[in-house]
Amino acid sequence: MIIRNRTLHSKGKKVVILLVLSVISSLIIGCTALQEAQRKREKRMTERRNANQLMMSASKATVNVEPNPIDNKPHGESDHYTLKFAEDLLSMDDFDEAPEREVFAKSALVYMESLYDAMHDIFGFKPKHKIHVTLYNLFRGTNRVAITGTQYRYGNNIKYVTGIEMHFPMALYEKHGVRVHELTHAFTNIYFLPTWFNEGVAVLMQTEYAKGGSHPKFSDLERNLMKDLNGTNELENWGGHGETGPLTHWRYRYAYTVVSKLREKYGNELYIKVFELMERDQLHQKLIGAMPTSFLVYYISQAAGEDLVPFFEKLKFNVIKLEKTDILEYIKRVNTQNPRGN
Repeated sequence: MIIRNRTLHSKGKKVVILLVLSVISSLIIGCTALQEAQRKREKRMTERRNANQLMMSASKATVNVEPNPIDNKPHGESDHYTLKFAEDLLSMDDFDEAPEREVFAKSALVYMESLYDAMHDIFGFKPKHKIHVTLYNLFRGTNRVAITGTQYRYGNNIKYVTGIEMHFPMALYEKHGVRVHELTHAFTNIYFLPTWFNEGVAVLMQTEYAKGGSHPKFSDLERNLMKDLNGTNELENWGGHGETGPLTHWRYRYAYTVVSKLREKYGNELYIKVFELMERDQLHQKLIGAMPTSFLVYYISQAAGEDLVPFFEKLKFNVIKLEKTDILEYIKRVNTQNPRGN
């Protein structure tokens, strides 16, 4: 940048003129570049977080945002969610200013409410509690792990859900397939489902509704079956998200294929009926731990209108045919041996 002094004579008086044209030009160029960068950044953020681009209808839920909350209040709240930014995220460039937090919180909650509506249409139920989402730069020292937790208490040998929490590093939340997968878990965890079914339903949502799936269906379940040394379907040995190994990708694909093919055969209302039956009986609340596959197959059979034990036996699941009296007797026996307090 160059500033020159030029001396002119006008009526015997010296007039000193500063040539600042280059300075003004630099300032104009700098401001224009800054504005353009900001415009592109806002456009990029909007595109990444636009619910309509993720194949779901916009929600009509109420969304309230407070970019500078006090007393540990959330940065945003909607009909079914709260959203907080962790301290380590607030120091990042995209979140260190109130307008940035406001734009993100609003778009994130609108998206999650859109997904909530879609899941309600598919499953026919809604959790009774709000889902509390916290976003981090790093969660537990990494940006590669997201956790969905369901808190519950026991009373009179029944499990009562008391809260649902999700912890997301931003790097995973920005991947909408992962986001949908985890939000589906938050929705369905209240039923304490077998791991393989819980994961299969989550992949169904991220693949067929959010268009973010990375686990394509198998064309033939029997031909792609994998069994353990006891001859049991390897899905029955699945520990869930915490497990990584050579069978992990197969397990996601196979679980999704089972869930999707059942829905294709028995109609889009199948899982609505399954969860309606579970909600009516509330037997899942009386079990210790997750329900066995045989328990789940009892409800799927009821919803489908035919006995599906042979279908699952052919795929080498560890199942037996149950009646409701068998389930009630099992629950009574277990609770007598392991009484749970209030």
